[in-house]
Amino acid sequence: MFFHFRNTTKEFPMVAGKPAPATPEEQQALIDALQSDKTNRYKQLVEETAVPRPGVIELMDEALSDPTIAVGVCSASTKEAAQKTLSMTIGHERMNKLDVCILGDDVSEKKPSPMIYNEAAKRIGLPNDKCVVIEDSLVGLRAAKGAGMRCIITYTDSTENEDFYGEGADAKVPNLASRGVTLSSIFDPIKEKGLDAEILVGKKDQ
Repeated sequence: MFFHFRNTTKEFPMVAGKPAPATPEEQQALIDALQSDKTNRYKQLVEETAVPRPGVIELMDEALSDPTIAVGVCSASTKEAAQKTLSMTIGHERMNKLDVCILGDDVSEKKPSPMIYNEAAKRIGLPNDKCVVIEDSLVGLRAAKGAGMRCIITYTDSTENEDFYGEGADAKVPNLASRGVTLSSIFDPIKEKGLDAEILVGKKDQ
């Protein structure tokens, strides 16, 4: 928003009939208020409509029950918004079982910076090349690959034509459920053939 008002519109807006903020302090206060309002509206939307993507809960439960697998969430959303989304989609019981949960306010650089994934690997004590990330966007994919991790894309209707393979995705599927993605289809090839093994053979889009 700072960039937009300072570089695109070249001016800050009036809000509720009040003069546009002129000082840095007033401008910061406006941005904070807009961000807070956006978060509150997002939380309300989440309460009314949020459901997990198909197959996410099943794969997460499978991973959480396997003591050899560490499970985490890395979200660029603000902590308040992300916690609301997680509570409504995966529930508090699963949240409490996560080995790591890093949200937007916890790191100084947002995706596509790899910072959030580098920090996650550090916290769970694993080398980056043994981590597999599940993402749904190019921004997230770039963050994962920037951290040197494998990345599976579960795309949406609005992103299905993005060049995920061109950006280095290891596999892409419409959703995890429709292709029957399981822990074994992800990790068995790696265990058998090494870290460079092809994953989701026969399940991923070509």
